[in-house]
This record gives sequence, C-alpha cells and structure tokens, in this order.
Amino acid sequence: MDAMEDNPTDKISRYRAELLERCRAALSAFNALNRAKSPAAFRLCLQKFLGEFEGISTVLWSRSNRKNRKELRSVLYITDDSPFNPSTFGPGFASGLEKVLKEEAKDGEEDPDRSKTSEPAPSALAYSPCSKVLTVNGKQYEVLPLFLAVRNLYATLPLYGELKSCTERLEKDPEDATALFQKAVLLYKATRHEDALQLTESLLGIAPEDYRVWYNRGVILSEMGRLEDALEAYDRTIELDPSFQVAGDNKGVVLAKLGRYEEALETYEKTLRKNPKYAEAWAGKGSVLSALDRKEEALEAYNSALEIRPEYLEALACKGSLLSRLGSFEAALEAYDLSLRLAPAEPGLWHSRGLVLSELQKYEEALQSCNRALELSPGFAPALECKVRVLSEISRKKTQVRK
Repeated sequence: MDAMEDNPTDKISRYRAELLERCRAALSAFNALNRAKSPAAFRLCLQKFLGEFEGISTVLWSRSNRKNRKELRSVLYITDDSPFNPSTFGPGFASGLEKVLKEEAKDGEEDPDRSKTSEPAPSALAYSPCSKVLTVNGKQYEVLPLFLAVRNLYATLPLYGELKSCTERLEKDPEDATALFQKAVLLYKATRHEDALQLTESLLGIAPEDYRVWYNRGVILSEMGRLEDALEAYDRTIELDPSFQVAGDNKGVVLAKLGRYEEALETYEKTLRKNPKYAEAWAGKGSVLSALDRKEEALEAYNSALEIRPEYLEALACKGSLLSRLGSFEAALEAYDLSLRLAPAEPGLWHSRGLVLSELQKYEEALQSCNRALELSPGFAPALECKVRVLSEISRKKTQVRK
C-alpha cells in the first residue's frame, strides 16, 4: 500500500467524491422513476436508485476504515437514525428490495400475458408517485425517506469544508455557541430544515436570550410551514431586540400567510414608524393592502418602496401586477419592462408582460413574450394558456381581415 493510500485526508476525499457521484446517479434514477412509462422501465429505474442508495450506505457505514467513515457521518451530520444506517431499515434493506424486484421481473418474463400489459399487476408491483409508497407482492415500502436522505446528503456535500470546521470546534467544546450557530445556518442552506431546527434547540439551551437564534428559528419554522411556531419565534426575537427590524418584516409576512391581514398591516406600520426608509416593509405593506383590496393605497406603498430602492425587483413586479388589475396597462407594461432589465431570465415576468400586451391588443408582441417565457421554462402552464389565447386572437383578427 503506497503513501497516498495511507493518507486519511485522501481517503476522505475519495469517499466524498464517491458519495457525490452516487447521489447524482440516485437522484437521476429517482426522477426517471417518476416518469417511467412501462413496468420494465420502472423496475430498472428503481433498481438503479436502490443500488446507488445501498452504495451510499456502504460508504458511510462499512466496517473497514471505521474512523474515516465516522468522521464523514459526523461532519455531514448524518445521525444513527438516518435511512442510510443499515440498522434503520434492517441490514441490506435496499439490496433485499432490489432482489424482490428482480424476482418479480423474472416472473413477468415467464408470464407472456403479463409482460404485454401496460401496467404492473397490482398484487405484484405498484408505486404511487404522490405518496412515494412502493407495493411489492402486497408488502408496502416507504421510498420517500430514502429519496430525502439522498437529496439532503447531495445538498450538504458541497459545504463539507465549512461543516468540518464547525465539527472540529464542537468536538473540543460541545457548547461552542458560535460553532453551533454556524452549523445550523449551513444545514439550513442545504435545506435540511429539521436538522437545522434541532441545532437551534440545542443553541437555546446554551444562549436562550440570543435574538439571532430566535430569528433563525423563525426563518426555519416558516420554511417548514409551521407558521404559528414561526410567529412565536419572531415575537421572541422582537422582544429581545426591538431594533432588529427584519424580524418585524418577517412577522408581517407570516401573518399575511395566515390570513391575518389587519395584524400584518399593523406590524408593517409599526416597523415603518421606527424606520420610514425600510423598503421591504413598504413592499410588505403594499402586499397586505393589495390583499385587502385597498389597491390605491397599495400602489402608494409600492411607490414608496421604489423611491427608496428603484431597482427593487419584488416591488416592481407587484406594482406591475397591481397596475394591471387597475386597468393601467401601459404603466403595468413599463413596470414589467423595468423588472425584466433586472431579471431577464424570469419566465413569470415574461408571461405577465405577455398578458398586459394582450390586453393592449399588441398580440404579436404578446406572443413573443409568451414564447420567451416558454424558452426559459418549457411547459410553463400560465405562459402556454396565455399563448393559446393570443394565437386565438391573432387568428380571429386574420379572419376579420379576409372578410
């Protein structure tokens, strides 16, 4: 064995490279799985996914080089209850399920009548793309936890260096609040919200009065759809530091999502009394007023936001939408044109521009906008619907001209 083989750092690098490649392959197979048109294609995609999943599990939990693999799991925050742990689903779960699938496929080959059918026999093999539940010979298997584990690992691997630094500090001092805070932020970036939330809970045991922890907790809970809990976290943030205005802005967003518009409006107005130059609060106020059908006041709020930040994309787009609802189509078109200078690759803006142009009976330009939206996002349903209407109008105009 040469020196490179003995170098733990090189081994870790190779393990990481293998994990990344297997994650890519597994996610690709899973996406293909949900689009499979035949039982044979479905089995092949599922077998590929399960095979890669088993490979990831082996990299993380193989009995050889236990120290290196334990380091990988620690840095990547893969706990013992992870689906990758062979003991979670039982040793060889994925490979065992793969074996069942191969046997089922073999049975199908021996039964010519079954192989001709477009759908697998319900008693043998069935899969629900919505619930991600696989049924093989009447027994159900939850596939979603496996997919989520792969997706989370794939999102975490690029952050390995930063996570390792936090992990090393926590090994020296498990109550290093700064390292815990940074690790929670990194896991949030990797969209591992449950894990990030768990770390904020640990942090609150160390620093219960830190407004930043409460704020991050609110952000995570909001992303998870736990809006009432997020609201409590933002209230605690504001209580600990009333000058931290971002928490007030986020609180307004959550209240609006809960349909509590009057409370949201009060929150934004309170924030703006403290800081009248807070563009985000003006935009938030505009959205709430728009939801309350107070359109003119909403327009004033958006204009106030844009006076402070002329290139505030969200406020420009919302202003365009509101102007369109008010029937001010030329002004709405101007707002969308400004928005597209800032975000030329946003299909939603091109679609909205197409709608406004169709209202102005500029159908050829509207068609160009719809086509641009579809170039950026093929199959984008709103743009397709708009395009159909525009083409219908163009056809109708041509018919009138011929008459």
